[in-house]
Amino acid sequence: MKSFIISLLFLLFVFSCSKDEKPNPIPENISIRGKLLAPNNQDPIVDAKVVAFQNNIKQYETTTDPEGVFVLNIPKGEYDISLSKGLFSTQKQITVEGETTQENYKIEILPNIGVITGSYDNIESVLYGIGLVNPITGLPLFDIIDGITTNRTTTNKHYHGKNNGMANRNPILDPNVSFSYTDLMSNPALLASYDILFINCSSHSNNLLYEQNLMDYVNNGGFLYVTDWSSSLLNTITNNDSDYLSFYTPRRSGQSLTTTATILDGNLSAWLLLNFGISINDTVEINAFLPGWQVVDSYDASTTISWLNGTVDYRDDTNTTVTENKGLAFTFLLGQGAIFYSSFHTENEAFDFTTTDRVMEYLVFEMTDIE
Repeated sequence: MKSFIISLLFLLFVFSCSKDEKPNPIPENISIRGKLLAPNNQDPIVDAKVVAFQNNIKQYETTTDPEGVFVLNIPKGEYDISLSKGLFSTQKQITVEGETTQENYKIEILPNIGVITGSYDNIESVLYGIGLVNPITGLPLFDIIDGITTNRTTTNKHYHGKNNGMANRNPILDPNVSFSYTDLMSNPALLASYDILFINCSSHSNNLLYEQNLMDYVNNGGFLYVTDWSSSLLNTITNNDSDYLSFYTPRRSGQSLTTTATILDGNLSAWLLLNFGISINDTVEINAFLPGWQVVDSYDASTTISWLNGTVDYRDDTNTTVTENKGLAFTFLLGQGAIFYSSFHTENEAFDFTTTDRVMEYLVFEMTDIE
C-alpha cells in the first residue's frame, strides 16, 4: 500500500510539472525590405551580401536582386546590418518592431582607390558618376595619378574619331597627388596603399620591374583594372600569354569600332535591362573601341571569367582582315586579389553614362567581389 501511494504521488508530480512547463513560442518573423544603392544614391547594387548580426553573431543573411532589393525575414529585436559588395559597404543599426516600407541604403564605406590617367580612357568619370565624390567640395574621393606625361609618345597616340580623347578632360578629374605613374609603379609600398588600382588605356613600354610589382600587388590582395593598350603591363602576370589570357599578335590589330556583344552573365544582363532598359535579348552595343585596339586571342575558361563577347574585325600578321567572335572583357583571380581586363573602355569626359559606361560601372563593383 505504501509503495502504491508513493507511485501515485510521483505521477501527480510529473503530471503537474509537465502541465506547467509550456514550450517556448517560436518568434514571429517580420519581413524587412530594403534596397542597396551605389554611393550616388541612385544606381542599384546587384548580388550584394546583406547580413543581420546580434551581439556580433551572424543571425540572418540574404542577397540583393538585380534591382538592388533584399528581403530579410527576422524576429523583433535590435540588429546590426552589414550590406556589402566586395570592398564597398555600409553598416546600419535597426530596430525591428513591425513590417516597414522599403528603406534605401547607399554604400558609404569605400576602398582606397588610385586611378592612373590614360591617353583616352577615363574610368575616373565613371567612378565620379557612381558617387565617389565629396558632396561638399565636389572633389573625387580617390587619387588620380598622372600617367600621361610619362607614357605619351609623339608617334603612337590613341585617337577616337578625329579628336584625342584627352583634349576635353574634365578639369575636376586632373591629377590630385604629387607623385607620378613612374613613382607609383616603382614603389611596392605605395602600390600596396591602394585597395584598387585603375590603369586607363595608354602606351606603356615594357618594364619588368613594374610588371613584377603589379603581380606582387595583386598576389597580396590588390585589385587591378587594365584596359586595351595597357595590356603590356600584364606580361609577367600572364606569363607572356601562357596563363589566363593570350593577347593576339600582331599587337593592337583590332579594327572594329563597335559590336553587338553578347552578355555572358545573367546578373549583368538583368541589371542593365531592369534598371536602365539596356540589354534586350542579352546583348549590348559596345562602341568604345579605339582604332588599333588590343585583341584577346584566347583565355583559360578554368581560371578566367568572360563577361562579354562579340564579332569583331582585326588584322592578322599578313595585314589581312579577319572577322571572328572574340571575348571582350575578363576577370581572373591571382593570389588574394583579382584582375579585370577589357579591350574596350570608357569614352566620356562628362559625368553622364553611356551604355558602355554602365557595363563598366557594374564591373567596378563586381571586380572586388571574389568570395
